[in-house]
Amino acid sequence: MKKTNTWLLILFLLVIACSLSASPRNMLPRFPELIIEKGLSENFQVTSCDARVKVYGSDAESSLKVAIKNQGKNAVDSSVKFRILYPTSENQVKVSVNGKNIGYRRDKARHAFTLQPDESIIFELNAKVSVNYSIDSVRKALREQEKEETDKKRGFLLDDFTRLFEREKYGRRFMVGPLVSKWGVFPVDFAAVTVEVEVPEEFALVTEGASAWQETRNRGGRIFKSTAVEGFASAVFLPESEKEEFIQTQKILSSDKFMH
Repeated sequence: MKKTNTWLLILFLLVIACSLSASPRNMLPRFPELIIEKGLSENFQVTSCDARVKVYGSDAESSLKVAIKNQGKNAVDSSVKFRILYPTSENQVKVSVNGKNIGYRRDKARHAFTLQPDESIIFELNAKVSVNYSIDSVRKALREQEKEETDKKRGFLLDDFTRLFEREKYGRRFMVGPLVSKWGVFPVDFAAVTVEVEVPEEFALVTEGASAWQETRNRGGRIFKSTAVEGFASAVFLPESEKEEFIQTQKILSSDKFMH
């Protein structure tokens, strides 16, 4: 039994390590995220998702409103984790469930719920976050995650993972991200999505799915909007002058030849 538990722990650590190393962008500033922790991915459908953000200076005012439906045949007992990277303070984060404010604490950023077949639950998150991406902010976020996992008595050291970011160039960044996922890794079904990102004039969009985005301009800024239900997660916004260097760095970090 002891040997089985040891192998399960090793497998768990390998899954986490692969997840982190396979996604060098996973610590970029981004929208708040809902991470579904229990239940099969296919039981859940995001029937509506509205994500909006305004990036200005070194901060971003973001909002995410999501309706999640149980599309299975049986009741589902589940929970979600609210993942919010680089909030300017806990007071700048607001969370509501079915229209009721439930408050937010970084050390208790979860909500348990039960959904009957065809029943939905609505989450709304508002957060002011920093868009300054640096090795110090990455280390801080990883240490907070490490502390949380340790508190649950299934922690692991994350110091070595910061080397994934040593080759990155740092500055102002904002990534859309998956918005809703299972365990932060597996996708869930989206029926409808609206993403709107307002950035300063000097910012540009980096994405492989550029055709899914429409751009308009307002006084002193650019507004990017997408209603695609797939491919929105990898979109990154950053100063135009840093675009090519960012693309090249990401190619290096994603290369099979790059030794982590």
